[in-house]
Order: sequence, then C-alpha cells, then structure tokens
Amino acid sequence: MTRTTVPWLIALAATWTACVAATTAPDRPAWVDPHIRNIAYDPDHLVTLHGQLGFQVMIEFAPDEHIENVSIGDALAWQVVPNKRANILFLKPLDANILTNMSVVTDQRRYIFDLDASRGKTAHGGARTYVVRFVYPAAPVELAAAPTAPPPPVRSNTRYSYTDARSLLPTLVFDDGHFTYFKWAEQTPTPAIFAVTGKGEESLVNYGVRQGYTIVEQIAPRFLLRNGSETTTLINEGWREPDPGPDAPPPFDAKTAKAAKSAERAKP
Repeated sequence: MTRTTVPWLIALAATWTACVAATTAPDRPAWVDPHIRNIAYDPDHLVTLHGQLGFQVMIEFAPDEHIENVSIGDALAWQVVPNKRANILFLKPLDANILTNMSVVTDQRRYIFDLDASRGKTAHGGARTYVVRFVYPAAPVELAAAPTAPPPPVRSNTRYSYTDARSLLPTLVFDDGHFTYFKWAEQTPTPAIFAVTGKGEESLVNYGVRQGYTIVEQIAPRFLLRNGSETTTLINEGWREPDPGPDAPPPFDAKTAKAAKSAERAKP
C-alpha cells in the first residue's frame, strides 16, 4: 500500500462513519417552552388563565383577525390593552384572588375566558403563562369575499377639554352623537373609562376597539380616565341634556310642572 493511499482510506472511513451516525440518530421532539400555551380554537371551549401580580399575559389571535369588542366582568381587577393592529391582547392582573371572566369578539370569531390571579412565585404550582397562542383549523378552499371597510366615523362633536393628569390624555377624542371615540398613542396603556353624569355619578362603560379607536357605546357630560392613582377628567363641552320633545307626557301636578319649567330655564 502506498503512502498516498492511506489518507484517502482514512477520509472514506470518516465519511462512512458520519453517514451511519446521521441515519441512526433518533429523532428528538422539539422543545416547547412551558410559559407558552398553544390552544386549538373551539368557540365552545372556556379558556382558563391564571395570572400573577407583576406579570402580563399576551393573547395572540390570527394575524388577519381584528378585535372588535372586549367585555370583562371586573374591569378594575385586570388591565386589558390591545395592540395597534388589534390582533393581540395584553392582560395584566391588578388585584389577586378575584375570579372573573372575559369575552372577546373579533371580526371572525368569539372567545370566552376565566381569569384569576395570585401573588405567589408561581401560579397554581406550575409555570407562569406568558403567551397564549390560538391554533386554527385549515381554512376552506373557497373563502368568502372580504367585507368592505366601514366608513370612517363622523366627528360631530370635538369640543372636549380636560382636568387633572395630562399623562392619561388621548391623542384624539370626539363623538358622533351616539358613540364616543378615543385614540391613544401607540404602546400607551388604555386606562379604565367611566362615564360621569351631571350629578357626578360614575359608571363603567361598554367599549370596543375598531379602526384604531377605543369606542365607548354612549356619550356623556364627562368621562373619568383612571390608571392606578392617576385620573383625568374629559369634559364634553358640546353636551346637551336630552329633550323628551313635545309628544312627551305632561306633568301630573303643579309641583312637577314648576320643576320642569325651572329645569328648562336652567338649560344653557
């Protein structure tokens, strides 16, 4: 055997050994981070989320899906913030040991959740959940035509001013005579929104997220924005008390008639 033959045989043996190792190595399952949950979408399935104070949970919907309405049982116990594209929700518990529920309606699907939170190092003895990602069945071959985009909202009244904290101010607020539209800067948490009557009574509002706006399904003399200890009051300077009109029932007695006249004179 010549010297030039030895290196060639060594290289051939090394190559054959590598091929055997590659073909006989067992398949290894992909590692899944325990902080990430992949859930097969089912409209009749209740998803339970265990939060922890100081940590947020990100819920990912389909990339082409857009959130329209979010309703939560106890809006003071959880902070709910959608991203700009309205296909991701960020949930953050603000109080522990409060069990509540949340419903999310998108332009394609609906979701139901149970929410609870704890203060411990781990939620319910397991790994914290950081991401909830929904997995959907394959789309049918024939897809329905995409709906036409809705027209932009009408800015009937933009006469709003504010008092208290400037940090909670939206970049834009107006109403169309029926709904009130708020827009905050990107990455700004959406504060809790309360409607305030002329007598100063507060009430939680129903709202949805559409076309980049947080849309409150009413108009009011004032709105109170609250995030932790900070508050901002938005004053609707275009507010007018609803007039029942000439076909409304007449006063029952003189006392009621006098009160009605006084209220009429007090209108601006």
